[in-house]
Amino acid sequence: MNYKKILKNSKAISPIFATLILIAIAVIAGVVVYMFTSGTLATMTGGGTAGTEKVTVQGVTLSQANGVTVYAQSTNSMNVTITSIVIKNTNGDIVWAGAPLSGAIANTGTIATLTNSTAVTGVTAGTPYSITIASTKGGSFVASGVVAGT
Repeated sequence: MNYKKILKNSKAISPIFATLILIAIAVIAGVVVYMFTSGTLATMTGGGTAGTEKVTVQGVTLSQANGVTVYAQSTNSMNVTITSIVIKNTNGDIVWAGAPLSGAIANTGTIATLTNSTAVTGVTAGTPYSITIASTKGGSFVASGVVAGT
């Protein structure tokens, strides 16, 4: 049997088909990376809510006598319920931890006003603080550089 003749007649895959296969593999890999980074894949597989719950803290009013008012906005199509608030000083020490704020952040894109009218003990007027609000699904959203009023 003449093996050189058999090898000479064998043909490889066309370069066009090879290019199309490589492009398809690259597109599929790109879609998987996009879904992973956007949180879609985590939601579909029953993973956490970190990729789905997004809140922007637009402003905070902090007062010893009048409590805390947080102005926050949902940046995606989810309603977010805030459960607690933590105030830290510039060293990272917890100065005050409060009960749930009244109100919820709606998915309409409007700015929600969340209040806790309990007196905030332990803060000094004119001192900067970091405010962290926590949601029922485990998200935490931070506003730093908040200066306490009287």
